[in-house]
Amino acid sequence: MPKMGDAMEEGTLVKWLKSEGDDVSQGDAIAEIETDKVTLELEAEDAGTLAQLIADEGQDIPVGEAIAFIQGEGEEVPERSAGGGEAEEAEEEGGDEGGAQAQIATETEAPEEEGGEEAPAQADGRPDGHFRASPIVRRLAQENNLDLSRIEGSGPAGRIVERDVRAAIESGDAQKTDGQAGVEAPEAPQPEQAEMLGFQPARLPEPTEEPGTQLVEPTRMMKVIGERMTESKQHVPHFYATVEAKMDAALELRKQLNAQLEEEGLKLSVNDFVMKACAVALRNYPNLNALYTTRGVELHESVDMAMAVALDQGLITPVIRDIASKGLATISREAKDLATRAREGALKPEEYQGGTITVSNMGMFGVESFTAIINPPQAAIVAVSSIEKRPTYDDNGEVVPASLIKLTLSADHRIANGRDGALYMSEVKRILENPVLLMV
Repeated sequence: MPKMGDAMEEGTLVKWLKSEGDDVSQGDAIAEIETDKVTLELEAEDAGTLAQLIADEGQDIPVGEAIAFIQGEGEEVPERSAGGGEAEEAEEEGGDEGGAQAQIATETEAPEEEGGEEAPAQADGRPDGHFRASPIVRRLAQENNLDLSRIEGSGPAGRIVERDVRAAIESGDAQKTDGQAGVEAPEAPQPEQAEMLGFQPARLPEPTEEPGTQLVEPTRMMKVIGERMTESKQHVPHFYATVEAKMDAALELRKQLNAQLEEEGLKLSVNDFVMKACAVALRNYPNLNALYTTRGVELHESVDMAMAVALDQGLITPVIRDIASKGLATISREAKDLATRAREGALKPEEYQGGTITVSNMGMFGVESFTAIINPPQAAIVAVSSIEKRPTYDDNGEVVPASLIKLTLSADHRIANGRDGALYMSEVKRILENPVLLMV
């Protein structure tokens, strides 16, 4: 399983495009792989015979684990054995001279505990106290206080996969003991007490399967988005700042520019103006164009703006690089191209990773105002609403109509304070109300 993104830990083998025994050439598409962001075709890295399909369709496979074996001329097909033995045998028999395995790698045991000693086996767990699980599965178990050594894996060679952990969560089995958790577990309310207090059960309920209901399995993208947004909301201290900007001047400038660009088949959107304004305003507030890292706050000079694009199965955020230095026409072309290919599932990993700030626009849906959740490790996200025509007062106290838009900043309080957010949004408002500033 190849690594198709910095944050990718495992992928789903959606479909085999070749059958066992087929001849393949270098570059042939042999399988469809689904990550948390896109579905991509996996290409053969070498020519030969697709002699062995190791992974099954629909299976979640950790990065680096074997999914297939491509047999080169004169090469032996390795015997499959538990524990990733097929990878080791292939290296011994074929080396680098024959065919190649499609991103094949040996499976490793669970990491040792600190101090170099193996984790002790549980009395009711596996005899050797070892278990195989991907990092995302380990994290899910840790968040739910589960002891992985007490969970039977249904994956290849006994690997514990996500469905095993989900089943343990729902059943309530495999909970760590007080000694394992390191703290005294609080006494849970009795069911009758919980109901009286209005508490909901901690475990997910079983489906009712009543007439008129439909059970929809969440996609990998939906699961990962849910996990990341839950983590962000729980661990990133959000604060919010909202401004309302008059867009009449910007709309007039947009009308004039679109008339000039009509022959090129280009039409600037309101979002192009908003993204450019948000990028230009960051010049004076670099701590909002930053990432929260393990060693501190990393400030970025270039504004690499991620724009939220809604998909049927979730959300993706393609990135416009160095947007502050680009003109509106260039921004518009790149935004339309990225959005189109995002909906087609044709983005490359480098096109939706590495953003330093995000803009999320729900104005096209008629949303008057909303707040967005920060996409870690970024410091901020700007939520853009629809433009509304409303009566306002001019400097002489006369009632005049105005086109108004609300913009809401969500920022990480570990990186910026309220004053930073307020001043930044005031600058965005000033630029949008004086759109000639976008042209210099």
